[in-house]
This record gives sequence, structure tokens and C-alpha cells, in this order.
Amino acid sequence: MADGLITDNTTEELDVFECPHCKETIDTSADVCRFCGAKVNHEAAQKAAHLLARVDEACSDASFLRNSAVVAFMLALGVVICLARGSSRIMLVAGFENSFLALSALFALLSCAFPFWSLRWWRKYANLQSDDEDFQDARTTVRSTGFTAAAVLAVSGAILCLLIILRAAH
Repeated sequence: MADGLITDNTTEELDVFECPHCKETIDTSADVCRFCGAKVNHEAAQKAAHLLARVDEACSDASFLRNSAVVAFMLALGVVICLARGSSRIMLVAGFENSFLALSALFALLSCAFPFWSLRWWRKYANLQSDDEDFQDARTTVRSTGFTAAAVLAVSGAILCLLIILRAAH
């Protein structure tokens, strides 16, 4: 995905936008809306198509961020549950101690990326003005992902500390 769309004549034309009258998605090359018959202003249509493309990109990026944070949190939580159920002694005896230590360090390291991804999203899309419901949901998603990232960092850090303590005790 490109970081930004260039609106000069050297790029390919964006081809769909939302009709300002009936809100149906139509082609920018149309002279009239095929749904309501309203005349199409081609310059306004190109601007609307550009906005629609940016909104779609913002929603996609927010969805990726949310899904990545949830997966990271669930993996870290799985390790905590595994350790909490008393299987840590079995794993230590079986030789998985270093694997858990490395996995916990990896979770902690990867979790550090989420705040930066969130900030990147806000830098790219904060000034985007759209009434699109999906875009408003994307804003909420990015905010809540910040809290999820903090939880993942806390859990990963706790796991790492616990494993270091267990390793020192043996």
C-alpha cells in the first residue's frame, strides 16, 4: 500500500466516489449519476474519490493494527495461563525454560511496536475529515489498541520477570 496518493496527472485516475445526492458509489468518469440522475462535477468527483481511497486505507490499517494487537495479547496470555497452571516446573524440567524466556522477550519486544504503529496511524489519518461510520470505528479501534498494547507490554514484562526469577531459583 502506498504511503500517500499523488493527485497530479501522472498517476492513474481514482475511479469511484460517493454521489453527493444519493450516496451511492459511482464512477468518476460518469456525466450523471446512474442512480439519481444528478450531474457529476468531475473535479469534485476526483477529490471525493481521493478521500474515499484514504478512508479505506485508514480503515484497513486500523483493522490490521487491532488484529495484530489482539493476537499478541492472546499469545502472551496463553503463556501466562500455561505458567499459572503449574506446568512451569514440568517445562523447566523438560528443558523448555530457555524457549519460554526467549518467547517472553520476543512478546515484550514486539509489543513495543504497537504504540509506534498507533502514532503512525494518527499522524497519517488524524486530519482526515469523513463522516464514514467505518472511519469513525477505525479511530476508536486505534485508541483502544493503545490500551491493548499497554496490557500486552505489562503481561509480557511480567512473564519475562517471572521467568528470570524462576531461572535464578533453579
